[in-house]
Amino acid sequence: MIRTSVAIVALALSRSGTLPAAEEAAAKAGLTQEQIFDARKVWDVHLTFTAEQWKAMEPVEGPRPRRQNGVFLQGPEGGRNGIAAAFGWQFNHARAELEFGSQRVAEVGVRVKGNGTFLTARESLKRSLKVDFNHFVKGQNLTGLTQLNLHNSVRDPSNTNEAIAYRIFRDCGVPAPRTSFAKVFVTVPGIHEHKYLGLYDVVEDVGRPFTEKHFGSKEGALLKPVTPQLFGDLGEDWQNYNQTYDPKGELSDDQKKRIIETCKFVSTASEADFAKKIGDYIDLENFARYLAITVWLTDLDGILGPGQNYYLYLHPKTGKFVFIPWDQDQGFGQFPRGTQEQRETLSIAKPWTGNNRFLERMFKVEAFQTNYRKFLKEFNEKQLSAQTLIPQVDELAMVLRAPIAEESEERLTAFQKGTSGEVYPLVMGPGYREPVQVSPLKRFVAPRGKSIDDQLAGRAQGARIDR
Repeated sequence: MIRTSVAIVALALSRSGTLPAAEEAAAKAGLTQEQIFDARKVWDVHLTFTAEQWKAMEPVEGPRPRRQNGVFLQGPEGGRNGIAAAFGWQFNHARAELEFGSQRVAEVGVRVKGNGTFLTARESLKRSLKVDFNHFVKGQNLTGLTQLNLHNSVRDPSNTNEAIAYRIFRDCGVPAPRTSFAKVFVTVPGIHEHKYLGLYDVVEDVGRPFTEKHFGSKEGALLKPVTPQLFGDLGEDWQNYNQTYDPKGELSDDQKKRIIETCKFVSTASEADFAKKIGDYIDLENFARYLAITVWLTDLDGILGPGQNYYLYLHPKTGKFVFIPWDQDQGFGQFPRGTQEQRETLSIAKPWTGNNRFLERMFKVEAFQTNYRKFLKEFNEKQLSAQTLIPQVDELAMVLRAPIAEESEERLTAFQKGTSGEVYPLVMGPGYREPVQVSPLKRFVAPRGKSIDDQLAGRAQGARIDR
């Protein structure tokens, strides 16, 4: 296992006109974000809370919010979205001291995060966490990163899905988070002393630093929609759209206007106008790349299903929407909708579940279809081939086996099944009475690749999953 013991880039306090001493030292060490997000590394992360702050961070189950626009997965106005929020769970920030590798940060904000993964793991200590460097100390960051995500991957025994899926998106030309791994420890005096929570995915946050890096601007609008009817017409009042599109930061009046304008166009334009002008609203090449990968992965917990787990970026120069993937722990056909065979042979012509007017209209646009099918063929032969993906699982398995073995014998057994290609029982949490039998990446990739090839060649139609 590759371990990290070097000091990483320290805190940059933007209030100062000169580099702080810690940042200067880190800069001299030549350490970068790229080193933090080396997927072959396992960092040591230690969080220290006071007993009061540890208690303050405990999620609180409140009343279930009223549904916004009839969408179950939306939370209260101005709050988080997702199934945990829909069940009334509220997450609060707590102050903590962070040690990341050999770098110490005296005060960060930490909160529990996640929805399905939280509900699955809520009775355990191994919950997903979000670390916010400037929640309490404004202007503070880590090598330019203002937040870091620590994902528990409790629905992915192999612990490799997110790292590999995001790499696929990046390799195929879609902006996507970078990842690495961490052994996470917690100290709470009198309660926990350097308690090992387990192995986590370290996932780059999709926020202002991410969009500035990928799009070269501070002016764009970042949204995280939750709706099965993307770009549905909700009227003229922005308040009707706010929770559905969950903007990450303040929007200008022009940005709100552009979002509403796009929703009205998608909802009301004639077939001819839609085909002719949709490229003025959506970055068609980006969307074709994004959807080709999403369909290949049979990701049924995102835009193809309930309409969540992705970001939209409204580019300030083009006025077009760009799609960014999120929450990839149950890709590779591992979100249990339909049968395993249906997920392996999911239709490329109608891959979504239920009714989805936006996708229905997009799939009639020749300019989109041409690129979508071209990218499916290209990616299926290269980035998504068994020859490419299976060695990635094996490489990560060598790195991750030891820290997973330190969690428990049971966790190691599940990991070995997940990384060897053996079908395993997956505990999903509320709504699932029994574990779901899931095929891991190694077992999924060959039949999925063959199905894609057969469908592109017209030898098969693929399976449709109604709900």
